[in-house]
Amino acid sequence: MRKRAPIAALPLLLALAACGGGMPQADEPENSDESASSSDKAKAKDTEALTDEPSTISSSKDPMVPVTVKDETEAKDKKAAPCSGADIPDLVASLSQVSCETKDTNAEGQQRDVKDTLEIKVTTDPPKVAAGAAAAVVITFHNKGKTPMPLDFAVDPEPRFNFEVRTKKGARIDQPAGGEPALPPEVANAPGAERKISRVTLAPLGTAKVRLPWTAVKYKWASKDRAKGALPGHGYPRDPAGPLPKGKYMLRVVTPMVGVFEGVDHEITQPRAEIEVVP
Repeated sequence: MRKRAPIAALPLLLALAACGGGMPQADEPENSDESASSSDKAKAKDTEALTDEPSTISSSKDPMVPVTVKDETEAKDKKAAPCSGADIPDLVASLSQVSCETKDTNAEGQQRDVKDTLEIKVTTDPPKVAAGAAAAVVITFHNKGKTPMPLDFAVDPEPRFNFEVRTKKGARIDQPAGGEPALPPEVANAPGAERKISRVTLAPLGTAKVRLPWTAVKYKWASKDRAKGALPGHGYPRDPAGPLPKGKYMLRVVTPMVGVFEGVDHEITQPRAEIEVVP
């Protein structure tokens, strides 16, 4: 027989029932552990969406090696950069690939004559550059010939394109004053990166482009402390030393192209264009 509740406890039970003060029910969604876990996951998802850090995914080759989405995208882009064709939109990206390295041991010594078939143009964007301001320098290589044209460039480990600003009479105006200082021993005695040759092949009437940042400033030699972090084989580092004065100059691009015949003025490997620096 089921025992009845003591009569003295009945008033208390009735009061609790009237006030809704019963114990939470375990099967109510708002009180379950699963609901709390879902709420936490939703909050965590919202927080992750607001962060700037890229999410990580596992490498298909080695699940213990995490790679970022950015790394995977860059790897795909780099892999997709062509080594040949009618349109090579980012020559630096192509030359930086291992797949574009040539096994031709005589690449630098061939001295091919390309002056009648290779057209090189240098332009700045914008055409007039404010003193001390930045601009984009675009170098365009165009094959005017009817046959594929191989072009070789030195990389160590990347292709280096340098700028020189000269007056119309040829005087260099952006170079630091005085001779180049000696590098710290730990940099001067360190081995430089291995020099290799990368090759792209332009199809007939094909084009390759390089787009590089340039700033209309003069330079000075960097401090000794900063020189301790210089890359071996890249010379003594420089720092900006104020804007270039207004005027018209020749902007020369020193490219890492090799294996071509040219005159004493390096008209092939060092293309140039007139630029105007404005106040």
